[in-house]
Amino acid sequence: MLLIKAVLFIRTTIPRILAWAASIGWWKVGGGLVLVAVALGAGFVMLGGGNSDIAPTTTVHSVEIKSVAELANQTSPLSVVGQVSSQSEATVRTEKSGQVVGVYRALGQNVSAGTVVAEISNASERAAVLQAEGVVDAAQANLAKVSGGVRTEQRAILETNVVNAEAALEAARASAVNALLSAYATGDNAIHGTTDKMFTNPGSIAPVFTITSSDSQLTMKIDNTRPQISVYLKRQADTSGTLSPSSDLLSEISTTEGEIRATRAFLDMMISALNKGIPTPSVSLSAIATYLAEAITTRTSLTTTLSALSASTQSITAAKSAVEVARKNLEQGIAGGQTEDVAAAKASLKQAQGALAAARANLEKSIIRAPISGTINSLSLKRGDYVQMSSPVLTVANNRALEIVAYITENDAREIAVGQKASIDDATGVVTHIAPALDPLTKKIEVRIGVENAKDLINGQSVLVSIVRTSVVVEDASRITIPIAAVKVESDRTTVFSVEGGVLVAHPVVLGALLGERVVVSSGLTPSMRIVTDARGLREGESVEVQ
Repeated sequence: MLLIKAVLFIRTTIPRILAWAASIGWWKVGGGLVLVAVALGAGFVMLGGGNSDIAPTTTVHSVEIKSVAELANQTSPLSVVGQVSSQSEATVRTEKSGQVVGVYRALGQNVSAGTVVAEISNASERAAVLQAEGVVDAAQANLAKVSGGVRTEQRAILETNVVNAEAALEAARASAVNALLSAYATGDNAIHGTTDKMFTNPGSIAPVFTITSSDSQLTMKIDNTRPQISVYLKRQADTSGTLSPSSDLLSEISTTEGEIRATRAFLDMMISALNKGIPTPSVSLSAIATYLAEAITTRTSLTTTLSALSASTQSITAAKSAVEVARKNLEQGIAGGQTEDVAAAKASLKQAQGALAAARANLEKSIIRAPISGTINSLSLKRGDYVQMSSPVLTVANNRALEIVAYITENDAREIAVGQKASIDDATGVVTHIAPALDPLTKKIEVRIGVENAKDLINGQSVLVSIVRTSVVVEDASRITIPIAAVKVESDRTTVFSVEGGVLVAHPVVLGALLGERVVVSSGLTPSMRIVTDARGLREGESVEVQ
């Protein structure tokens, strides 16, 4: 309160001193330093309890009078800095990890909702969809057979389905054999080609890890684990010579997956030890860094191998199910179906359709589509890149439908309403949203302004916005704002003036928050009161002339 009084006093006193100096001549005043000293001295006297009134003159002042309601509505626009953003913007994150095999759109291009922008490797997913489609076809044929009786051409279809399902199963088995042989080679290369160079006597029962680490317990664990890895490699080498599509592939895949996981865990220990590695005369810091990079790359190849083995298991299982369904359909087609057979066939068709929908949904995870129509503002994909799941790779926005997001204080929010007009450089806008609470980070209130004629605005830029304040309906006498110039600040009171019979009458008021060139009056005014608009240089009881 004391600070507000000081500000108001200086703002009202300095113009009076300047006017007085101009009337008597600047050469009599003694220069600008004397004026500053007089103003500051007067301010200190006021703060210390002295009398702030200047001796009255014989001049009759001309004053302007307005109602409090009129003064409360004389507000300037609220200027804030905001950021331009699109009203509709969407960011796409990848739903699976993999290598980018195609990028079909470029940065800045306009796309429609659903447009394929890029694609991640999905050979296994497409194969799963193809198999599921075959199962649906078989289920539909079976339902037709049991519903209306099998015909010659229908039986031929069922027999063809059996042949195709069996061929698909053989293909899945052959693919699984290749996946297992590849897994054996990957595991062997991971140990013999990568980790063994960090050991002495790696193939013996007592290998020694040559990297000095700050974690001696971890080093001992690595030494003790290496012989077990040799057991895995030997078993895989022996199995590779006898492996064929007729082998128990599901069992072998399960065993190999366990061994590959153990090998990957062994690499994890070595990576941890390398991160804690201590350079020695025999192993430099550069060598440790090289070993670490090779170990990380090898671990990634083991993870990819595990994914391939899992896909092989799914392919064999699905192919076996398809064969069983196709054979059962053929048997039922030959024997004919009863009422319960029709119900079972319908249920099988629903299951097949559900599996097909799941396979297509899984395939869709590998396809990057534009979620909305708009312009590609961000595209962080290149053919050949390897992306991780949940990585943000695409942003699409409607750059023609823009809005501005700004933050204002709680006091300013009271004078802004939805629907108020705003100006932004050469564009115009309207307030479309005012947050009901403070933003937890900025501690301010978020305001959104819809933009019209935004041809020169760019999504993401910062702009200065001028918002028209609301017309004040002065019903709350504790929340009236008037110009600072209308307030007279004295050492012991703060007043405004009205005019009665050509004489100034003082009315004590209580001030609230200072808002730029305006101040809140919390008590002492009513909307209908008519007061002097500029109280500077005036005093109570002075005769004045009303304009």
